[in-house]
Amino acid sequence: MDVRERMPLVNSYIDKWAKTRPDSVAMVQHEDGREVTYKKFRSLIDFFALKLLDMGIQKGDRVATQLVLLPEHMALMYACFKIGAMTAPLDVRLSENEVVRDINKIDALAFFFLGETPVRDFRMVGKAVLKDCPSVKHLVQFTPGPKPGDIIEGAVSITDLMNKGRLVWLKVRDVFSGTLKKAYQQVDKRTPALIIYTTGTTGEPKPAVLCHENIIVQNQILERGIDFKGDKRDFSVLVNLPPSHVGCVTETFMTTMFIGGKAVLLRIFDTKATLEAIERHKVKVIGQIPTMFRMLWDFSEYETYDLSSLEFVAYAGSAVDTTFLKKLSTMAPRFGTGIGMTENAGFATFTPADISIEEMAGQVGQAFPDLAQVSVRRPMEADGSAGAELADGEIGEICYHPPIVFLGYYNQPEETQKAVSTEGILYTGDLGYFKHMDGYKALYLSGRKKFVIKQKGYNVFPGEVEEHIARMEGVDVVEVVGMKHRLFDEGIFAFVRPLAGVPLTGEAVMEHCKAIASYKRPQHIEIWPSDQALPLTRSTKVDKLKLMELAGPIVERLRNEGRWDASHGV
Repeated sequence: MDVRERMPLVNSYIDKWAKTRPDSVAMVQHEDGREVTYKKFRSLIDFFALKLLDMGIQKGDRVATQLVLLPEHMALMYACFKIGAMTAPLDVRLSENEVVRDINKIDALAFFFLGETPVRDFRMVGKAVLKDCPSVKHLVQFTPGPKPGDIIEGAVSITDLMNKGRLVWLKVRDVFSGTLKKAYQQVDKRTPALIIYTTGTTGEPKPAVLCHENIIVQNQILERGIDFKGDKRDFSVLVNLPPSHVGCVTETFMTTMFIGGKAVLLRIFDTKATLEAIERHKVKVIGQIPTMFRMLWDFSEYETYDLSSLEFVAYAGSAVDTTFLKKLSTMAPRFGTGIGMTENAGFATFTPADISIEEMAGQVGQAFPDLAQVSVRRPMEADGSAGAELADGEIGEICYHPPIVFLGYYNQPEETQKAVSTEGILYTGDLGYFKHMDGYKALYLSGRKKFVIKQKGYNVFPGEVEEHIARMEGVDVVEVVGMKHRLFDEGIFAFVRPLAGVPLTGEAVMEHCKAIASYKRPQHIEIWPSDQALPLTRSTKVDKLKLMELAGPIVERLRNEGRWDASHGV
């Protein structure tokens, strides 16, 4: 599919497949085997859209969710898209305070959340939102068939919200009023659709706003990268990443819907369930972060599963070595990677098909200029214009060009101006260079401009972790760095200096960190002597590089003791 054939909306592709292949399976829930055809998916989207309109949600409104991967969750997202509302999926591991913080940043009008589950009672989140998020007028609890007392006060159950009698009445009314059709006609390719939170230089997540065009162009890039040769109806992808990630929604799920294939959903990532799903559903394609692949390979029963259906595996999120690639090559005959970020809806580049492991190591693929240009440039100028483009081989900041540049951070114009030049070019914060290869130009990643820690596929900014620990009584100074971790790519290592005379322990700090999302929690706390200063640079800033140097021997000792590279607390 070339640029001229690109349809305007994410929903356009659901409409297309529902019309031309209504009985083809769009998705299957692995845990219960429930299948949803494209015809059923479009119907479910329309019912959700009608209900959202009935609730008073209109174009431009924000709808937040804290849900696992479910067909209904995906239908709700597409329903928001259809009426021009924005959906903001939040990570299920966020604490009550973190959810409240993120919802208040976008003034969401509605919040859909889980109820009591075996691992957590999400009703506590709902209560916190009810209490501290004044913009939220609708709370919907995903507890099917609730018993008395299951639903918190102030919320409605998903069962009651989607009451069949009410939905039928709304559908009949819409036949005469055409309300949904009118709302849909007001949506275009640049309409804000999806908000994904990304970690920024302030240390707090920023709400990145993506439009339909951003998502669809990313789908095209990934389609080219995978280069599936068979019948599109046989194209199947395992979706086991969290819905709060572009890796889940825009990359794996929405690219599958764009192609017209089948998405196999896992409610939440689990090593054994992932392997079972590949085997049972004969999955053709899987995309994960390196940490997840290592967890599969480390699983004691890995070799007992039949993964022969896999035709392509993709990895992204962090650099890997040839040892990793050689292991990856045993999973499928074809594999590849690319680079991108939340602010461009996912992939901006992808590796060519059938290149060697040695050629793939170190690079992050080629750009597709007919879809979206990628350049390497000098820093942004003081007036906000883009710096000069550099020659191939010169290291500079990797930049993305429209139409894969996001619309901006919601209600944060100053932060947006720091990221996007006046010409609309997105500065990524990654450093790299282009190198001519045999028949194409490969992008190589040199390093990160800022000290973001890449753990478990998440961007963890040290400042956010430092700020949380610093709130603890008896803490004087906190500095966090990322250290090489065999399973998680980088582990979080925290230096904590207590106030003089305070008997602070690493265990106490770890306990305090249970109040933040698990992927932000340090793997190790090193108590710094209260009477000693932390190392400083010439500009009197704490020397992060020196701290990483000091952490090295400690990490090595912990590794030898089996206390660093373990997967506890995943």
